[in-house]
Amino acid sequence: MSTETETGDQHGSRTGDQTGDPVLVGVDFDLIPWEKWQKPGAEGRVKLAYTQGLRVRLMELPAGFDEHEWCLRGHQGYVLQGEFTIHFEDRSVPCRPGMGFVIPDGEKHRSQGAEGEPTVVYVVDKVVPTA
Repeated sequence: MSTETETGDQHGSRTGDQTGDPVLVGVDFDLIPWEKWQKPGAEGRVKLAYTQGLRVRLMELPAGFDEHEWCLRGHQGYVLQGEFTIHFEDRSVPCRPGMGFVIPDGEKHRSQGAEGEPTVVYVVDKVVPTA
């Protein structure tokens, strides 16, 4: 039997464990404001939530975005709208709505959006500590 209790906040439902530390369970993106998101070649917007050492994002990038820099952070995600391609050093993988993707840590990659409509993706990755 669990002793967890539920409370709500502006970012979704939370469930506390026996130590009293809150754990984000549900993310209500409707309540999270859009923030500007920018990388060389890709300017868009993002809604962010953090829980259990993870960063959870809803991202919207314009049609035709083209990231210039390689990324080494692993990501998992799901495509909601638009089409884009994930480029690796040795291959490219097209992604379309309804597809998920899993990129492991250390796998050099960058993304490029198709022309026509914005790309909207749900993305989860580990929080990287800053020094």
